[in-house]
Amino acid sequence: MNNLAVSLFLELIRSAIWSNKAEESLFTDVDETIWKEVASYAESQSVSALLYDGIMTLPKSVWPDKRIVYKLFMQTQFIEKRNRNFNEELKNIANEYKKIDSPFVLLKGQGNGALYPIPVHRNPGDIDLYLYRKEDYQKANKWAESNGYEMEDENIHHQGYNYHDIHIENHKNICFFGIKKYDKLFDEKIQEIIRNDQFEEIELNGLIVKTLPIELNAFYIFYHIFHHFIHLGIGVRQLCDWALFMKTHSENINKNSFKELVDSFDLLYAMKEFAAFTIKYLGAKPEYFPFETNINGKYVDVILNDVFSGGNFGYDLFKNRKFYNELHRKWYSFKFSTKRVGKITGLAPQHINPLPFIKLTTNLKLLLTAKKY
Repeated sequence: MNNLAVSLFLELIRSAIWSNKAEESLFTDVDETIWKEVASYAESQSVSALLYDGIMTLPKSVWPDKRIVYKLFMQTQFIEKRNRNFNEELKNIANEYKKIDSPFVLLKGQGNGALYPIPVHRNPGDIDLYLYRKEDYQKANKWAESNGYEMEDENIHHQGYNYHDIHIENHKNICFFGIKKYDKLFDEKIQEIIRNDQFEEIELNGLIVKTLPIELNAFYIFYHIFHHFIHLGIGVRQLCDWALFMKTHSENINKNSFKELVDSFDLLYAMKEFAAFTIKYLGAKPEYFPFETNINGKYVDVILNDVFSGGNFGYDLFKNRKFYNELHRKWYSFKFSTKRVGKITGLAPQHINPLPFIKLTTNLKLLLTAKKY
């Protein structure tokens, strides 16, 4: 990890997500080798359009070589087009699910994108839909299969398919802890929300969609980050999502009830460390978070090093590696996760210490059941 390249990269990302001008003096006399590394981080972290936005706040005299700028421009154009396709296909799939009477809650994704200064500059991944009524999960999966969409093998809490050129994941559960205590607790909270119809609604490109209530959504977006972090890793994009969500909704989050919620899952210390990371490296303000933070916390720089060694969702760990089959890939993932337990266990030992056992039993369960829905 090149510290100068990382520093410049983060300055440009901060500029993009908070709509500020990047500090010009930092970019005086930066050579092309460093610029190439900065641009490579943007691809690895899945934030090329944000990097482009940051560069556009600088005077041309300190821009990188025109080839780098043009490549980022083209990547930004692609991301914009991709987002427009996502928004349109979300409308289409909402209409199809309405026909079969299967309402859903939109998780993360385009909902998070709406928080950005330029929403179409968040690099989209897939569309996650939580089918919250009994039987609707099976109904939606059967609809997809009956319409010729090839279904993936079922995950522990979702099943996916490609709808035109966009990946859709139908969720029967919002998230999976793999620990009975937490899975039961989360289910109790979501069932209460369903019973009392306490979902939020947002508008995306003229479509009204349900989302999780603000406090639970703030927790869920964080847990999604934490889950991927302890398994393989996460990238800057996911941390930007959470920082922007907390900034946007900070005034609507009750400090005491939110801290009680997070603490009930034994994740308050971990959340504070990730919040401190966003303050120290992404420019978030301490007041965005309903608790005190310490930017010199034990794990803040551990998170930084992990983000830049693993890339978006830890995908860089698999780069240039050859696997004989899916089982071989899963074994590599298992060994990697097990090895990192000792380094990060202090963040949330109740969740991290059992991780090898959870991964092993979950994969065995999926292997043995091997069902579609």
